[in-house]
Amino acid sequence: MYHAPDREHGWRGSMAAALQTVRHAHDKRVRQFIQHVLVRLERRTATGPVAQNSTNSDHTR
Repeated sequence: MYHAPDREHGWRGSMAAALQTVRHAHDKRVRQFIQHVLVRLERRTATGPVAQNSTNSDHTR
């Protein structure tokens, strides 16, 4: 027989379940962000070399 977490473990069970849900949502967002970055990097490398910008140029001259 299944018992709800709050009946089985009191408020700690409810808090643990809530934290697990939050962690799952956070992990999903992080995975989506990483996937997005990887796709952008793949597109960038597929288009060839990128022109130098001010952060890559030599400022000593």
